[in-house]
Amino acid sequence: MMKLQPASIALLPVLLLSGCGSADRSELTAAAESQPVVNAQEGAATLEFQKRIDAYLKIHNEAESKVPNLKKTDDPKEISDRERALGETIMTLRAGAQPGEIFAPEYQPYFIKIVQDDFKTRSAVDRKAIIVELPKNMKVDINTVYPTTLPLATFPPMLLRKLPDLPPELEYRLVGHSLILRDVKANLIVDVLRDVVATIPS
Repeated sequence: MMKLQPASIALLPVLLLSGCGSADRSELTAAAESQPVVNAQEGAATLEFQKRIDAYLKIHNEAESKVPNLKKTDDPKEISDRERALGETIMTLRAGAQPGEIFAPEYQPYFIKIVQDDFKTRSAVDRKAIIVELPKNMKVDINTVYPTTLPLATFPPMLLRKLPDLPPELEYRLVGHSLILRDVKANLIVDVLRDVVATIPS
């Protein structure tokens, strides 16, 4: 198969248009004009999400600088105490945080589409295995500790590859109907995007 060089690729739309009738040219032109707009919108939304991640990391790093380092990395109590202290410090620094502060509104439709499209390809058994169901009367919320009673099941690798990359300090979680951002070191819920999963499989 012949491999097109960059210059040839650039000329391709012109060549295609020259061989078409006026109606065909109109359709091709409209398609060519609409596609970059969609890509530009998604690109801008992705950049906005990344900016908000970077802003959160500054808070996380500031909190870490205020919390003493571990003396014994294998001492469970010391690890737990530092985790709690880090979480409390971040909560204080983000006292006025609101849902959507990191899950940028511009990117939220893409998060929802990615997750829902992924779920459509899975069996009912698979979908049920992915969801971490909330006990009755329990609600996950921003700027709160991730409940220690909830399992930390592995996030589906195929779905993870479709979502924007995160720094090691953060991870995605699916809890109930919601997509959650969790601070790994602080065991803290730093943002919640609700109603991402339309229904919990029965």
